[in-house]
Amino acid sequence: MRDGPDGAEYLLVHRPRYDDWSLPKGKLDKNESYRTGAMREIEEETRVTPRAITKLGTVAYDTRNRNHKVVRYWLAEAAKIRKFRKNAEVDEITWLPAKKALKRVTYSRDREVLEWAIRLVDNPKAARIFLVRHAEAGKRRHWAGDDFKRPISNRGRVQVAALDDILTRWPITRVLTSPYVRCRQTATPLASALATKSRVEPSLEEYQPPEQLANFIRGLTGESVVMVSHGDVISGYIGMIAAEGAKLNGPMRWGKGSVWVLDASKGRVRRGRYWPAPL
Repeated sequence: MRDGPDGAEYLLVHRPRYDDWSLPKGKLDKNESYRTGAMREIEEETRVTPRAITKLGTVAYDTRNRNHKVVRYWLAEAAKIRKFRKNAEVDEITWLPAKKALKRVTYSRDREVLEWAIRLVDNPKAARIFLVRHAEAGKRRHWAGDDFKRPISNRGRVQVAALDDILTRWPITRVLTSPYVRCRQTATPLASALATKSRVEPSLEEYQPPEQLANFIRGLTGESVVMVSHGDVISGYIGMIAAEGAKLNGPMRWGKGSVWVLDASKGRVRRGRYWPAPL
């Protein structure tokens, strides 16, 4: 991004091979870090020397040839801008203000990344939480073993696959989960699709008071986090933020495999929307 006459402007590239408008990206060189590779690709494709500000997150998708792609994005500012030259990858670049950039990009996944970048430029202390209830795991009373080890069901595995298709379109910085098996089985495939690992977060564990989760979320700034938990934790937390005045769009529900998308600023959730379970 760069400062324009009417506010921040965002850099888009046109790729003649695909005839699309997208965000600069590319492949890593050998032994290259993701951040270094991202900055190098921007400069090679656009002749703009970037200075990294913060990590935006990771998205994943399958190409038309069914190749799995994982892309890690950074928000960066233009430190130096040289005259653009056409190259093998890019034949045109453009700097656009937020609204025009969002209309110009070809792919919805790029739009999600760009929207998140715009939000962090406006508010570096913003955070987004995808609060997921674990996938279908059958009835507790039908499981004879330790409830900690109760696995997701066949329907639950279908839900997880559908959730992964949805959540990997959004930039994600971390995947956190309750230690219970059914939660880890919901979180792990998503983390794997993003070429990362899920991490256990104690505040997501069953029977934990909502205040514990609230304390954790207050510490999130500049992140977009998936958090997999249980019905009692989610219901308690959603009820708490509703009482605090958060604007919630959707029914007061938390079905298995559902998601509450929560937008926070300075540690406080300001609004949220409910996504019912995909199946």
